[in-house]
Order: sequence, then C-alpha cells, then structure tokens
Amino acid sequence: MRLRHASLGTALVVALVASAAPAGWAQTKTIKLLSSWDRTTLAALEGALEFQEQVKKISGGKLEVDIKGPETVPAFQQIQPVTAGVFDMLWTHGVYHAGSKGLTLVVDAMEPDIEKRRSSGVFDYLDKYYQKHNKLTMIALVSNGTRGYQLVLRDPLSAEGDIKGRKMRGTQSYFGVIKGLGGTPVVIPITELYSALEKGVVDGAAMPAAGILTSKIYEVSKYRVRPFIGVSTQSITVNLNAWSKFTAEEQKILRDAGQAVEKTMIKQGDETITREDAELDKLGMRYAQLSPDKAEMVKRAWVTSLWELAEQCCADGAKELREIALKANLTY
Repeated sequence: MRLRHASLGTALVVALVASAAPAGWAQTKTIKLLSSWDRTTLAALEGALEFQEQVKKISGGKLEVDIKGPETVPAFQQIQPVTAGVFDMLWTHGVYHAGSKGLTLVVDAMEPDIEKRRSSGVFDYLDKYYQKHNKLTMIALVSNGTRGYQLVLRDPLSAEGDIKGRKMRGTQSYFGVIKGLGGTPVVIPITELYSALEKGVVDGAAMPAAGILTSKIYEVSKYRVRPFIGVSTQSITVNLNAWSKFTAEEQKILRDAGQAVEKTMIKQGDETITREDAELDKLGMRYAQLSPDKAEMVKRAWVTSLWELAEQCCADGAKELREIALKANLTY
C-alpha cells in the first residue's frame, strides 16, 4: 500500500509540474547543428547564428537550434557524424569535405544571385546530389556578401607584385590563386592560422574577406591584398533521417529560415566587411594592391580552379551543374 500511495503521489507531483509549466514548454524541440566555425571566426559563424535566430522567431520558440563548433568535431571531419545522424544539421563549406562529394564548394565560382541560384535549378541539383551521396538535404546556400575572400601577408608584395616563394595557408579552393601568384599552398585549419603566422610556419594566408579582426590576424599579418576574390558560400544541410521526423510545419519553418538567412547575409556580410576594414585601417593594417593584369589572372584562376576541383571531387555532378550555371549566366 505504501508503494501504491508513493506512486500516486509521484504521479500527482508530475501532473502539477506539467500544468504549471509555461505554455509551449513541452513542445520545444532542440535541433543539434554542427558548425565548422566558432566565435573566434565570428564572420564565418554569423550565418549559423542568424539561422538560429530565424528558426526561433519563425517557430515562435517551438524549435531551437543548439550550435556546436569545431571544438566538438574538427572542421574537416564533420560530414560523417552528420551523415550518421549524431548531429541533425551542418553549417560548413563544401571544400571542408571535398573528399566526400563536397560539390557545394563550386558555388563560390558563381555570382551571388540568391534568387537565380534557386530559379535556375542550381539549388535543386545540389539538394539531390547531397541526398544521394551524403544523406543530407539542402536548406540554404548562404553567401556572406558580394566579397568573398582575400590574401593577407606578413610582408608586402614582391617587386614583381606577386608572392613568389612564399608559403601561404589555404584550403584546396585557394590553390589556383596561390600558385598563380607564385606561392606554395599549405593546408592549415583557420583556427590554427594565428599561431602559424606568428611562428612563421606560413608567410601569409588566403582567408574569408571578413574575420581578420575577430581572429586578431592583424597582429601577425600586416597587409591585406586587394582586390577581393570571388564569393564565400556556406551551406546548411539536414540529415535525411532527422528531416523525415520533422512535421510538414517544422520542415517549412526550417526552409523559410534558410531562405531568410540567404537574403539577410548578402547585405549583412558586406556591412561586416566594410566595418572591419575601417577598424583595420585604424589599427594600421596596410593594403597591397595587385596590378590590373594580375587581378584579372586571379579572378580567372579562382573560377577555373574551383571547377577543376569540382571535377576532381565530384565528376558525376560537376559537369552537369556547370551547364546549369552557365545557362543561367552564373559562372563562366
């Protein structure tokens, strides 16, 4: 009898707690998102933070996004745990998983026209490709403004206006530009860049157009090379198994949030870069200007090398995707 009374008492307490909980408390669903960047590279994380905010806003608090960064899983190793369902979503760049069919890397060779990317079929093609190869569905392709990347140097350009003989940090997408200017690429995660520059492991780096300020790269690298290079595009994807467990309403919330982030980050990304450049000017970080002919070479090397990289990683999809992008005048 005592056990029966205890059981009834416990049930009553649970019922009272549940009835006293705030409206909607029981319905809140947490989505685990893995990010390739943390707050030390805030400019690259901004899109994920905006997505987190949009999901909360559109869902009225019924959905919340819990972001875990590279301290949980290193950036270059993140595609597998999301494909396996350890995490629900992934915020990353395609080049970080180029060896695992990272075809989104080549969106950096396309114009940052978010409407045309969707209407042309580029978005849908990538969605089907990732479903097939990585068990992920595409939620958003987010470009952080119209200026994507830049080179930073410890020393000024050479007398010839290049970086001949210098070791330059860069993932595979930068190889064509670095080699075209005479440098040697060294693959180092951006989270290790400050130390590598400080110790002279590298002489400079290819990196996103924004991020020098928050990572304090200006302390160990005194020059920003201009003009900027290409565009920077991150992707938001969802594990297919996790996706199937969301209701139709929840799926719509995530897709709407993704499209809202695409629109917001084009403007916000450019504003971030402008503010950062102004601050770096005050801190005394200088500019190194490429000559017009070298600037044109860099522009073409960027696009050409990205499509070549896409062919290497994703020969079963790169050619068809390029035809779609060419037809829409998104690339050349």
